[in-house]
Amino acid sequence: MEQKNNAVNVLAESVRLIKKEVDALQITVMSQRAPWYKNVPTAISILALVFSFGTTYVSYKRTEAQDIQNTRVELRGLLQRLSSLPRDTFEITKKYPNDPSAIATLGGYFNQENTLLSRQAAELARKLPRSYVSATEYFAVASALQGAYNNEGAKEFLRYAIESAKDFNDKIAALRANANLMFIMGQPAAGRDEYEKALDIFSGFEQYNGYTINSTHIWTELNWAYSEASFGSKDLANQHVSSAEGYLSGLSPSPGTDQLRDQIDQARMILNSNRKPPNLLDYATASPLTDGVSKSSR
Repeated sequence: MEQKNNAVNVLAESVRLIKKEVDALQITVMSQRAPWYKNVPTAISILALVFSFGTTYVSYKRTEAQDIQNTRVELRGLLQRLSSLPRDTFEITKKYPNDPSAIATLGGYFNQENTLLSRQAAELARKLPRSYVSATEYFAVASALQGAYNNEGAKEFLRYAIESAKDFNDKIAALRANANLMFIMGQPAAGRDEYEKALDIFSGFEQYNGYTINSTHIWTELNWAYSEASFGSKDLANQHVSSAEGYLSGLSPSPGTDQLRDQIDQARMILNSNRKPPNLLDYATASPLTDGVSKSSR
């Protein structure tokens, strides 16, 4: 009887131990089925991961913004130097009027500098998001590249300038320069299309007064005339000079009108004497002042 009782006690103890193990397993299983956000260790780990991602993203955006700012500063420094090169080139002709060798030597150095800086400026401008580069800056890069005989690069940045232009002044300059570039590259049909767009410039902007509209068209027609002349189309060139005279007839007498008349007379004289046309990159930016007095550049 005692042995039987002992056996029962042992069995009961075994059952009790098994029950404890089952209860422990149930607790474990139930805890795993609970939502993750109710599991404190898991929630803390996830929050720590999210915080880490957040700080990494903020740090990345700050670094990106600083890189953009540094690149913009570097680009503007290059453009300032590039804009001074034509002036420096002109000044050496005045400083050494009787020394062609000095002019040629220094001019060669300036050309080398323009080539190097224009490439660097183009690389920086390409790195920047389009919204961080103005149409004026794109135009300056294009002008420098064209001065370095990189016509494809100039074409690329003139397109950027046209697309980024916020006012008619920037857009008309880019359209004229791109039109003339097409003639230089042996694509007169494409150039004429660009000049037509330039003549239609005011359809996409607010209405301006008659002087602004007519004087802008006069500069466009003169640009077009010089482009045609450089391509050998003298008759078409003279037609555009005549078109410029037509716009001039719609202007009231003023100092600005007199200056425009002088420009038209000079263009006709240059075309009829087979003299070399002026630098059309300078003419591309020609626009009137608001008070009715013209200027050749902005």
